[in-house]
Amino acid sequence: MIPTALLFSRYRAFREPTRLELTPLTIIIGKNGGGKSVLTRLPLILASGLASQAESPLDLTAGGVSHGARFEDLIYQRSAQPFSLGAEISESGRTLQFVTTLRHVVERHSLAVEAFELSDGGQRAVSLKAARPEDIGNPEGTFVAQFGPDQAEREVRVKIVGLFPTEIDGDADASTRLRERRSLFEGAFASPSYLGPFRSEQGALPRIPRQGVRDLGPRGERALDLVGDDLLRGDGALVRAVEDWFEGAMGGNRLKLERAGDLPRLLVHDPIRNVDVDISDTGAGFAQVFPIVVQALARRMGRITSSIVIVEQPELHLHPAAHGDIADLIGDTVGACGGQVRYICETHSEQVVTRFRRRIAEGQLPQGTVKLASVGHQSAIDDVIEPLRSIGLDALGNPDSWPVGVFNEAFDDLVLLREAAQRRLAEEPRREA
Repeated sequence: MIPTALLFSRYRAFREPTRLELTPLTIIIGKNGGGKSVLTRLPLILASGLASQAESPLDLTAGGVSHGARFEDLIYQRSAQPFSLGAEISESGRTLQFVTTLRHVVERHSLAVEAFELSDGGQRAVSLKAARPEDIGNPEGTFVAQFGPDQAEREVRVKIVGLFPTEIDGDADASTRLRERRSLFEGAFASPSYLGPFRSEQGALPRIPRQGVRDLGPRGERALDLVGDDLLRGDGALVRAVEDWFEGAMGGNRLKLERAGDLPRLLVHDPIRNVDVDISDTGAGFAQVFPIVVQALARRMGRITSSIVIVEQPELHLHPAAHGDIADLIGDTVGACGGQVRYICETHSEQVVTRFRRRIAEGQLPQGTVKLASVGHQSAIDDVIEPLRSIGLDALGNPDSWPVGVFNEAFDDLVLLREAAQRRLAEEPRREA
């Protein structure tokens, strides 16, 4: 099954119950400090709570990223109130949704499940709530449970692993159904492929690459491992695809992956000087974009299998002319995966967003494939600021709304530039007089 929505309330900067729709490509935009990274990284922390071996409801370092120094950091205004996380997954007309309510138990310095709701096909399947305050986080505690929309409530003992109950004491059938549904969520959120905004510098690999690597690492630190494995042990298709993309998108600066004995060496051909140089000796843009290219092409070829692919600020350190090429790389990957991937891209680049809009208008990206999630959305109509607004794009790439002050800087500067020029011209005759 495929993730189709993220659900949360009182989580970080978001107080009210909120639903973030996940289309094949979800682009997160907004001003700094509004919570874009919180949303972009939410699948990582959800995946930690859905893993079958989860040791706690959430892992503050899930995906190799710090989600907070303390559990209180996850709660809106760091209050003593509970907060909720959940998700929706769908396939072949069937939809499953869960929401887990968590509370920080100060005395135990831990998070604990206070309540849990699961629906299947729009109908309530399971509802659990701690019977008494002292039952929250207590392994021996009980929950008030209701199974199905019509059954009466009863108190039960529940085993919870991470965010999801797995066993109802004395009810083997309910336990089996819970485990089956949990496994669907776990599969949908398994091992998200995440690249943060600051990627590791790439250079010659001083050791033999790992065998069968499938994870790039949050900074792309294992990207060379992945292509090196393909060079030494695979058919080289991924290597050739990466090389071809660089030659077409980076102004003829062809990337070359060569073997030096058993060790791969990553080089960039400089067409002006007609020399090959180590990628670490080129501009920062080459090293920053390399993991993004590997991530997209590896997902397209099935070397990365996660249904969730996340990249923050793919445009970082790149000339604006290359922003559109990165957008096309992501868009082509979304199309090649046939709806089996959910790409989440957080960006500050107007060029990236404009390229996606253009491809929709040209018919290369079907309408509905791309949605924008505007964080801290300020409407031009009523001046109200919404924590999150989902922006759809029509068949011509036109948005159904747009936030005030996002990507307006160049236009505003042009207006002010023209006003300044007009003032200067008006002052010239007075100076001459």
